[in-house]
Amino acid sequence: MGTPDGEPHLTGMPRYFFHTRDGEQVEMDDEGTDLPNDQAAKNAAKELVSGLNREKLPNGDHMELAVTVKDATGAEIYTVILNLDGH
Repeated sequence: MGTPDGEPHLTGMPRYFFHTRDGEQVEMDDEGTDLPNDQAAKNAAKELVSGLNREKLPNGDHMELAVTVKDATGAEIYTVILNLDGH
């Protein structure tokens, strides 16, 4: 499997891209990460959203963090969303 520009991966593993969203702010992952399979990418997304949760403080009583995983073809593999709603 190659990179989006056609160059082969050094690791021989598929590349996954982790796009993050904090409310309305989106950060696109242009580099990607080589992982062995979709399940590893899903697990990495869960770890990433958990880490984002520890780094961010809610602005008021609501916060939504999300990580969307796409493969090298741009196909969406997984999305994990973490919501905080205070009452």
